[in-house]
Amino acid sequence: MSQLKSSLIFDLYTGNQALTSIQQKMLERIALLVHDKRFKELEQFMRDTPDIEQLLIDYVLLDPTESYRWDLLIGYERLDRIEDYDRVNAFCRTAFSYHPDKPFYFALALYDMGWNDFEIDEEVIEVANQLIEVATPEISALICLSMSKVLRHKEREYLQMAIERCPWAVQPTFSLGEHYSRFNPRLAKTYMEKGVAQLALTFDDSGEKSKPVIGFNPHTWQRDVCNELLGMDMSWTEYKKYKRMIK
Repeated sequence: MSQLKSSLIFDLYTGNQALTSIQQKMLERIALLVHDKRFKELEQFMRDTPDIEQLLIDYVLLDPTESYRWDLLIGYERLDRIEDYDRVNAFCRTAFSYHPDKPFYFALALYDMGWNDFEIDEEVIEVANQLIEVATPEISALICLSMSKVLRHKEREYLQMAIERCPWAVQPTFSLGEHYSRFNPRLAKTYMEKGVAQLALTFDDSGEKSKPVIGFNPHTWQRDVCNELLGMDMSWTEYKKYKRMIK
């Protein structure tokens, strides 16, 4: 069976034919918070409300052709203390099967390679290489970063490609430095220094990020995830770790 189509959510879940009155009220609450841009409240509501996951699954199953519904569901699964890689992987693969024009779903599934039965094969490699060429710089770099982890014999090639596609993504630069650290310490330090210098621009003197955390925004969550996984939203602690590595 195709690696891109096995273990999709329609094999794992059955949804209601219509939302219950309670679910409808929950959905209206989500819509209101999104409309009013109260994203911190939205994230708290999604964390604390019982049966919110079942609502979001049912909401998707009623119309899987609407990508916003997938964004709510997958975004919810990635919230801190909730994150379920197994489900993120399955949901992303199913979302991509409905929305092949949205390579972010494939990129995120690829990043969590190994969950369910999703493993690298010729089809996955072919799709990945095609999307690297046509996706946005951030998504292209995310795919490259993931491929560098699963195809170790092409690790350097994919990391260099990630840097070429998205020069402002710092994680590929750090990863390439770690790659070279195994046999070329001087070159490794050069890449580490480049990453640290670029990341330093996002912090002020106190170590605080200039951009405040605003909570879960389903309209920007794909960009936010790319920033996180590509290192542009790296924590102060991680930044200090890399600074220590170049001393």
